[in-house]
Order: sequence, then structure tokens, then C-alpha cells
Amino acid sequence: MSRKDLGNGFVVIDDSFILHFDSEVYRKFYADIDFQSFEIIQSNGSTFHYFKDNNHVYLESYRNRFCMLPDADPVDFQILDFEKGMATSGGHDYVFEQKLAYRLADFRELPGIYQLVGDSVYCAYFKHVEDADATSFEVLHGERIGNVAKDSKHVYFRDEIVPDADAESFSILAECVGGSYYRECDHTFYATDRRWAFYIDSIAKSIKTIKTKNVQQFGFEVRDELGYAFDGEYRYLYGKRARQ
Repeated sequence: MSRKDLGNGFVVIDDSFILHFDSEVYRKFYADIDFQSFEIIQSNGSTFHYFKDNNHVYLESYRNRFCMLPDADPVDFQILDFEKGMATSGGHDYVFEQKLAYRLADFRELPGIYQLVGDSVYCAYFKHVEDADATSFEVLHGERIGNVAKDSKHVYFRDEIVPDADAESFSILAECVGGSYYRECDHTFYATDRRWAFYIDSIAKSIKTIKTKNVQQFGFEVRDELGYAFDGEYRYLYGKRARQ
């Protein structure tokens, strides 16, 4: 039995199968892998690995299962930023397993999850934010929230327009981002515009319109480490309404 040690716990056995710490891996790709030339390009030793053989470039990370990078050439493939999963090959750039529609040299990182590429705005590198005005686009409290933004026309949650929100008057309640601790303060927030209030859960990737009759009175405070919103008639905990 022949063994080729690739490092980081990977071993090729008899040019027929691959072990990672004695467990067989990547069986579904054996028809594509050239075992004799298969090698590690870079690895963190546990959850994130780039590989190549004579024909393909492969990736496995904490974000995706083992896969082939589309159109990546093992001859000219280069990792640009290992931690961010940024790489390039053959005039194409990649973030982890996905090929970008633009070049990394042309984009500017905005706060949170947004990128600016010329006159276009992208969300999480791959989703084009339709109808976004790049000149007026701003991420709201990007250091705390990161996936709520607005421009002169719309409010956006991730790459989607919030249909009920008025961009001119929309703002996150200052008390939610002022530094006071409350449970889930890292991802639950309230906002208002001239008509309505909104509950935002940035981890659950949701924004809920609260059609309060007293938006001018809508406020936020912490009680017993819980973040409550109030409008004079109801109180709201995690966006759920109850009589005060």
C-alpha cells in the first residue's frame, strides 16, 4: 500500500482514495481528482483548505463543502487573501467557492456586508443591490448592524428594498446602538421613519414593519436586561406586541 502524505492530516492511499485524519473524504469527486498530482495549496489545518491537481483547483472551507472552483486554472491560480477566501485565476476572481462578476481590484469595501464597484453596490460580494444609488448609499451603523443601508430612494435590508420604509426619515433608534447592554443587543434593533417602526434581527436576516399609530412616541429602553420598545399603547419584545 502506497501512502502520499500531503500534510495537515491528508494522505493519498494507493492513488485511489484520500484520508483526512484516517477518515475517507471527497469520495464523490474521485472521478475528477488526479490522485498522482493532487496536493495542498494552503490549509489552516482543520476547516479550510485549497487543493489542486493537474486539471482543477478545489476548495473546502467552513463556508462550503469540498468543490471545484469554476474555471480556475491550477497553473496560474493564486490566493490573494487566505482568511477572506479571495483568489484569482485566468482573469477571474473568487471569494471562497464563487466566481465574482467583477474584479477584486475594482471594488471598495463598505462597512458591514456591502461592496462598491464603480456605480454598482453589491451585498456579500455576489448579490447586486438593484436600483441602489452608489453616490448616496450609506450603511447604517455598519460596525454594529452591517446589513441595513439606505440611499436617496430606498432603505435596504441586505440586498432587498424594504418596501414600507421611507428613506429620507428612516433611522435606527439611538438607544439601541448607544452601548447599553441588553440580551441579543448584538443583532436585534428597532428603527423608525415618519410613518412606521421596524424590528430588525440581523442574524435571522429579517426586518418586520410595526404599524404603530404613535410613531412619534416610539422609543426604546432596557428593563431587566431585555430591550423593549414602546409606543404609548403597546410594548414590543423581539418585535412581538403586547399591551403595556
